[in-house]
Amino acid sequence: MIKVGVVGMGMGGSYGAKLHAIEGVEFSAMCARTQTTLDRRSKLYKEEIGAEPNQYLSVDDMLANETLDGVIIVTPSSTHHEIVVKVANAGINVLIDKPIDINQKNIEIIREAVDRNNVLCGVIYPNRCNSVFSGLKKIVSENLLGKPLLCDVRLKFFRDQAYYDKGGWKGTWEFDGGGSLMNQGAHPIDILCWTFGKPKSIFGSFAALNHNIETEDWASGVIEFESGVRSAITTTTCVAPKTDKQLFDFHAQEGSVYIENGKVLESSYDDILELEPCKFEHPVNDFADAIINNRPPMVSIEEASWSVNIIEGFYKSSKEGKLIYL
Repeated sequence: MIKVGVVGMGMGGSYGAKLHAIEGVEFSAMCARTQTTLDRRSKLYKEEIGAEPNQYLSVDDMLANETLDGVIIVTPSSTHHEIVVKVANAGINVLIDKPIDINQKNIEIIREAVDRNNVLCGVIYPNRCNSVFSGLKKIVSENLLGKPLLCDVRLKFFRDQAYYDKGGWKGTWEFDGGGSLMNQGAHPIDILCWTFGKPKSIFGSFAALNHNIETEDWASGVIEFESGVRSAITTTTCVAPKTDKQLFDFHAQEGSVYIENGKVLESSYDDILELEPCKFEHPVNDFADAIINNRPPMVSIEEASWSVNIIEGFYKSSKEGKLIYL
């Protein structure tokens, strides 16, 4: 039996429930900033799934009082590196909610702490557990539709002003590191990097069109990967009414694949779902298995850094009005 704790009880609340459902895993502890949050989540856990993790208001107290094999970090993005250092220094494996952090400097702090303490580190990108995307990756890696040419991405979401106002950190440079690109856009950008490899350059633009935020609610640009593939990408949280669509249009020399919200709309290759079925329901399940079998989690620090590099490049390109080489 391995023991895992969760830091952050927003989205982290669902991750605690996932942990509790995994055979051979004990959801041992949860940490949040306020007792009100802990009490509310504790009541839900007990009533809905029968879990009773110990409660903590500080990471230090949790690490001092629990014997943990893993910790999942689900806090504002810019705080990830600070918590990883504490967890890794305690010799505990760590899983970080996306994005890994908001800049390369912070990611390097994470890398150094993980390497120095010889612990496992993964990043939560649930799309990697979707067999549609693992199938697309196999089509690309084996040239099953010929040479890959381009993949356009459109993320058309709606978020109201209340979404940004709640908690005081979303849409801020200091804590969120960006807006529709860094928060929502991190998901499809990770799939692009996983599928097409390391990014080479970016030319982009961003703006706050319909929200009172520091960062952006719209961004658009063109990414070139070292593999030669190009991607035109748009992310926005301005699209009303709320239908939240994420679309991938992949084109190769001999055919195309169209994906909407993780489902295939049209494909030149039959049975894409059977090409490379994912072994795990969610990165939390993968993390538990990685601890038990002492293997790397599915998303490495290196791969997770590529998407942040693209996003940082977007912002720099827009501000300087030029192509940025990554």
